[in-house]
Amino acid sequence: MNNFLTVEQLIDELRKYPNDYKVLVDGYEGGLDAVLSSRIVSVEYDETKAWYYGPFEETDDVNTKAIYLISTRGKRV
Repeated sequence: MNNFLTVEQLIDELRKYPNDYKVLVDGYEGGLDAVLSSRIVSVEYDETKAWYYGPFEETDDVNTKAIYLISTRGKRV
């Protein structure tokens, strides 16, 4: 549990990025996951996706940037 970000660490992490970037997280299913880190991603928005898929898709072709909060999703820690 030592690698989970605290509020202070998350704030410090987000200060590295431009203020106008959107913040994205993993979607779907239940339960809670811990935030481990973050990174800049290029994304494309597709509102036609089924509800159980996040409407954003990571891509190399688009200039829309966002911050992706990397979590423990699906990992036993």
